Amino acid sequence: MSAWFEIAVQTETAAELVIAEALASTYALRGTAIDDRPPVLRAWFSDGERDGVEALRAALRGALPRARVIVERVADAAWDEAWREHFRPQRIGEIVIVPSWERVNFDEAARAVVEIDPGQAFGTGLHPTTRSSLVHLQELDLRGRRVTDVGTGSGILAIAAALLGAAGVYACDVDPVAVRAARENVERNGVADRVRVERCAPSLSGAPDADVVVANLTADIIVGLVPRLHALMQPRGEWVSLRVRERNAAPR
Repeated sequence: MSAWFEIAVQTETAAELVIAEALASTYALRGTAIDDRPPVLRAWFSDGERDGVEALRAALRGALPRARVIVERVADAAWDEAWREHFRPQRIGEIVIVPSWERVNFDEAARAVVEIDPGQAFGTGLHPTTRSSLVHLQELDLRGRRVTDVGTGSGILAIAAALLGAAGVYACDVDPVAVRAARENVERNGVADRVRVERCAPSLSGAPDADVVVANLTADIIVGLVPRLHALMQPRGEWVSLRVRERNAAPR
């Protein structure tokens, strides 16, 4: 059984909790959760993300010297139970994200309803970059266009793109756990005819050209991939980079 790191940040005020959440969202790819009383932020990292643990601890020490920061190792089951407790149905723009273990009826019309069980893959819609990417995708006219989702995680963005009208979506990840989770979620949402999920090389060799490229990745990875991301796009294509948090037009 693999292990995870949980960082619990105990603050004195709600304002400090907001600062802690902003910092944690920068480093904690697996998600964060907040307990209001007492004010505690929890963030999770996989065993292979120890650099993120230390980076977050240092950032918290500099910004919130009075906060109490506790780092503990937790087993898979404990981590799984912790984030499930905080993963609730949510509306992001006109997209509704629903945990696969809940059945919710929404009175308001939605363009798309996405059922997600990320397992140990990144992408519940709770992370600010995932939320931002879902907003950006809704701003695009995806009808009849081809989308490539680099670092798909749970597949949430690829599924959303398909439900928003994309003609075909190629979703890839270097993590086999993410590939498995994404495939299961694609099947769960009935878009297997439009979404192809594959494990890819870090260089993205073999990835097809696309009209829209989504890269919800950390800034350092995005910077290294910029030439390849541009190469994947058709002339006048677009890419959504959620760590940069802007939509970029490809060079002609």
